[in-house]
Amino acid sequence: MSINLLNLIYFSPTGTTRKVLESIAKGIAPSMIEFTDLSGTGAEFCFDKNQPDLAVIGIPTYASRIPPEAANLFKRLYGNRIPVVLVAVYGNNKFGDILLEMKDIAISGGFVPIAAAAFIGEHSFSTKDKPIAAGRPDVQDINDAEKFGELIRRKMLEDDLNLLNKDLKVPGDSPYREWHKIPAQPPTINKDLCIKCNTGKLACPVNAISITDAVLTNADLCIFCCACVKQCPVSARTITDLTLLNAQERLFNSCSERKKPEIFL
Repeated sequence: MSINLLNLIYFSPTGTTRKVLESIAKGIAPSMIEFTDLSGTGAEFCFDKNQPDLAVIGIPTYASRIPPEAANLFKRLYGNRIPVVLVAVYGNNKFGDILLEMKDIAISGGFVPIAAAAFIGEHSFSTKDKPIAAGRPDVQDINDAEKFGELIRRKMLEDDLNLLNKDLKVPGDSPYREWHKIPAQPPTINKDLCIKCNTGKLACPVNAISITDAVLTNADLCIFCCACVKQCPVSARTITDLTLLNAQERLFNSCSERKKPEIFL
């Protein structure tokens, strides 16, 4: 099965997951690539016209699961028997049940999972003072992602339709680990530094930030992806909530050992 059109589908608040997918795509080497940003998909999306030969779906891991906001967007996709590669990106801690959850949603949506992988990306809570998988995916990760893409291309060319009839085995438990949102407040803003440039608002994948006379963050919507923190050009947004700071310290101390990407075919 040749791969002419590849569709990269991602929920990537800080751009890390998209970077991993683009590296995988380089190894797949299709004739053309289309991009579907789940954070911008407000309606159901069906691949009925210009159907891709392969889709790669990437989502960051939040507490071993798909963040509910991303899961709801994922469930709006309908695959029409398109082969799909599932990619979870996690902050060097653990990826838990997310690949199994992604597989179940993909199958329910009409996709056919043929491969999966867990890659490491810089953690949302990583800072200069408390680096957690800082700079990842790095050069080695990018090389691994490209090699994974090359492997997928060879498998599709060699196995053809047989690949679509095999059950992809991925780690995870069912029922999945229960989802618990961190009981904390969103990143706070330094009014003296803020220039109301709209960067944080545009970076937020769940539209939790509004700007009027003041810059406000809806605590119910915030998923602590820290895209607003990482992209603020004047460092006006920071994590100050004690619960988040304690989690950051714990991850900084426990996630220093480098983990390698894992692939499943």
